[in-house]
Amino acid sequence: MRNGVALIALVITVFMSFDAFARQDGAPARALGMSDAVRALGFGTAGLYFNPAAMSQAVQYAIDTGYGYRNWASRHNFHLSLVDSQTNPKLAGAMAYSYSRGRQDDSLTQTHDIRLALSSFVKGKNVFFAYGAGFRYMNVRVDNSKNSRLSLNKWAPTLDVGLLLGINDIFYLAAAGTNLIAMPVAKTRVSTERGQAYAPRAVGFGAGLVYSIVHFGVDIDLDLQSKEKPTVSPMVGLELTLARAIALRAGFVWDRVGDLKTDQKRVSAGLGYVSKWVGVDVGYAHDVTHAKNWVIESSIRVFLP
Repeated sequence: MRNGVALIALVITVFMSFDAFARQDGAPARALGMSDAVRALGFGTAGLYFNPAAMSQAVQYAIDTGYGYRNWASRHNFHLSLVDSQTNPKLAGAMAYSYSRGRQDDSLTQTHDIRLALSSFVKGKNVFFAYGAGFRYMNVRVDNSKNSRLSLNKWAPTLDVGLLLGINDIFYLAAAGTNLIAMPVAKTRVSTERGQAYAPRAVGFGAGLVYSIVHFGVDIDLDLQSKEKPTVSPMVGLELTLARAIALRAGFVWDRVGDLKTDQKRVSAGLGYVSKWVGVDVGYAHDVTHAKNWVIESSIRVFLP
């Protein structure tokens, strides 16, 4: 256990030089309902977006597909993902594709996002330690109808890594770094303006509690790229599972990078139904300080034998 804690501390120290991110298009509806406080609770396909190590946290073979919309960016997204931690008990694998499209002012922005990830774990009597890595290949295309100099069309690869430490299958600690290779940055009208990164380098830390019908998570994102100085965005999320089938979710995030002009304080809620073969989830988040800022995500999950 001492070695696991020491390794978590080392990764936290190294990742302090990396950058964080706002919510990613295509991330699961379950996570949105918990305000994305799932780095230590990222069961299934959520691990592709928040912490690849968490794919080994639960045994499942599942397909997840859905649709989402982000109002402040006028952006639609569609996603399809698959995770398998069942075929090989020691090795979990996942893949995903998401497409987003949004128009703001004179610009139409489209993204194609391909993800692959693997994770494994070691387990002692009371300790669980998982580690994972992911590969991401993303295309960003911006078509500006009035100024072609602001247009962009670029494919770029990047990498994700993550660690997860569990104690007694109840308490979990997580550290995850995403987009460790630099990704495209939006072009600006004036050279002195700061462009917004489409997928900035990120570091996230999380603590989770799994007990009976309760899943509770507290996460922190550290952003060193979106703004001129380091910016922390805290989040908290809760999930209650009733009658082994109905999931009620709630959360809060103070997102200080999702919109570069203003901070967002989003309250989240989510509802899910889960059976042996299928799951249906809806998540919604609303900025309590700016009524026009909201995001919704839906998904259908199919669990394969």
